Amino acid sequence: MRTIKHPLSGAIYDLTVNGTIEVTKNGQRGLFTEHGVWLEGELRQADPHLCLWIAGKQLPNRFQQAAEAMQD
Repeated sequence: MRTIKHPLSGAIYDLTVNGTIEVTKNGQRGLFTEHGVWLEGELRQADPHLCLWIAGKQLPNRFQQAAEAMQD
């Protein structure tokens, strides 16, 4: 599971196993889509950019791929 703390609000963004994002802050919780659309919970707002960054398609690391290619 990927987790990140929002740098401004301090909210914790967790990617769940089913692809939704659970946001927690000050004991409150909210569940959101990868685009930041509210699904359920007390928290009704989330940063849509951070949601997409966590839940969106993960691209390969080009630098790691280059380092591995040099070892072959």
